[in-house]
Amino acid sequence: MPDLVLDTHACVYALVAPARLGKAARRALADVEAGRATAWIPAAVVAELVLLRELGRVDIGLPELRTALEHAPSLRFLALDLRQLDEFAAHTAIRDPFDRLIASACRAVDGRLVTKDDSLRRSGLVRTVWN
Repeated sequence: MPDLVLDTHACVYALVAPARLGKAARRALADVEAGRATAWIPAAVVAELVLLRELGRVDIGLPELRTALEHAPSLRFLALDLRQLDEFAAHTAIRDPFDRLIASACRAVDGRLVTKDDSLRRSGLVRTVWN
C-alpha cells in the first residue's frame, strides 16, 4: 500500500473528528493506526495548523499534533526539502501556496493524498483518498 499524506483538514479530522473523514479515508487511516501503512504530515500542514489555531478556526495546534506523532509510530512528520520544492516550482497551476506545498510533498513521497479538496482531487497531480 502506498504511503498516505494528510491534507490539513484531513489531519484535523483524523485527530479530533474522525467521523467527518470520508469512508475511504477512514479505512486508509485505520491501516495507519494498525501499523499496516504510514501517513505523513507535511511541514506545510503543520504550519497551516498553527496559523488556523492562531485565528481561532481550529482547537488543535502544535502541542496536540506533537503528542499524536509521539504516540503513533506510523504517523510521521515530513520536513520540507528540496525535492518537494522542485515539485512546488513545477506545478504553478495550484495557486494556493499551502495546497501546492502539500501536493508537492505527496508527489515527493509518491503517496496518496487524504483530502476532500475538489481542486486537488481534480488536478490529476496526485492520487487521492476520501470517499
